Amino acid sequence: MAGDPAGPLDGFRVIEFCSTLSGPFATMLLADQGADVIKVETPQGDQSRQIGNRRDGVADIATLFVNINRNKRSVVLNLKDPDDARTARALAETADVVVQNFRPGVMERMGLGYDDLSAANDQLIYVSISGLGDHPTVRGRRVYDIVSQGLAGFCSVQADRETGEPRTVQTAITDKIASMVVWQGVTAALLHRLRRGKGQHIKVNMLSAALSFLWPEAMPGATFTGPGVQAGGTLSGVQYVFATRDGHILVGHVSNEEFAGCCRALGLDALITDPRFDAIGGRFRNAAALNKLFADALARDTSAHWLELLEAEDTVFAPINSAATIADDAIIRAAGVLADHHDPVYGSFRQPVHPVDFGASPARHRRNAPLLGEHTAEVLAELADRTRT
Repeated sequence: MAGDPAGPLDGFRVIEFCSTLSGPFATMLLADQGADVIKVETPQGDQSRQIGNRRDGVADIATLFVNINRNKRSVVLNLKDPDDARTARALAETADVVVQNFRPGVMERMGLGYDDLSAANDQLIYVSISGLGDHPTVRGRRVYDIVSQGLAGFCSVQADRETGEPRTVQTAITDKIASMVVWQGVTAALLHRLRRGKGQHIKVNMLSAALSFLWPEAMPGATFTGPGVQAGGTLSGVQYVFATRDGHILVGHVSNEEFAGCCRALGLDALITDPRFDAIGGRFRNAAALNKLFADALARDTSAHWLELLEAEDTVFAPINSAATIADDAIIRAAGVLADHHDPVYGSFRQPVHPVDFGASPARHRRNAPLLGEHTAEVLAELADRTRT
């Protein structure tokens, strides 16, 4: 592979005090780009080690952990033990970046808060991830992805079109949105430090990140305030997944050209000039009627039949992949977005490649997700060497 093998963040050290998803996913993306990410775990390990599929005979690795902890080193410290807490502080003081997703106040009680660590290192970028932020009325509340989905409006946007029954998105979407915000925030803070010479405390809460993600097209009803607002419908009212005679496919359209292509493929040419549907706003406002017309047409033939016709019209379509089919999909293979790997302990596995393609300093899969405490001796020896020098 061409380019600098070190990656764009080579030379930066990140200490992670995180569990489960929001923090570890963000730090893995930094690690992919070359940062030295040291994951500090309790003796019991990050709970994500127990979530997902497991390999027979391997106790402390499951698929969630594998998928959000590659390119890291694992160190086990009991932060409730005073000696281990001092070691954690010494380790954090060597960092460019510290990322933590404990409840507000926990790190401060252990002497690992921003004020504690920045006093010894004013270059430090310290990231605190929370569910709802710092306000006293919400800071102590227990928050998981489903809570922020409910608060931010995801459940109403995902409501069943027939019954109106609210539903969650069936993935931890707000956790991962927060991860992406942290990832970008860290790199922006590193740039700020380069220009201004100082670190800072970055705070990311899942609710704010979720609202920023959801708002642009899904919350028109909450955007304009006051009188005189005309309802225009939303993208969430448009159906995209339809049953065929033998399965399901995705059919979509935004522009008039794309809509016309769908109509021709489905034998619904008359809809192209139907005043209800001849502009994007009308298609949003009249989505319920349009959804039924498309559904009735698509139910008459097979998925393969419709996919061929939709492709010929150069419109918006896709098969509905699953875990069983995704690796064999021709588009997935052509795009090169999945890669196969092997670990001597937990065997063969497959993951997406890093989502950013750097031409000059590519992100790389340098090491697999670590076993619990795999690098404790190595990292603490490095810390001792730093202390002596």
